[in-house]
Amino acid sequence: MKIKVNYDFTQQELVGDSDVFEVADAAKLGDLLRLIDARIMEAGKNKGIETTYKTTLAGDQLNACMVFINTCAPENIMEHELHDGDNVEFVYGFCGG
Repeated sequence: MKIKVNYDFTQQELVGDSDVFEVADAAKLGDLLRLIDARIMEAGKNKGIETTYKTTLAGDQLNACMVFINTCAPENIMEHELHDGDNVEFVYGFCGG
């Protein structure tokens, strides 16, 4: 299956605007998030950029971000089953004043 991932501004300096990941049938969102984090951490290592706050996961929980699949937030993030052609997007929290 092919899954399109649109990165948040937080990740774009490392991996660009978007990627297409090829995953196995019946892959879970948690599986994809681990693949994405491996790509982010490798890019950070190669570019000398700290990735602690740029990965999608902190352990088995989201790392200060929201995940949307086809514009909807799934209830069970790690166990949500992906489908061919899904579009995944991240939004990281920010504040200002």
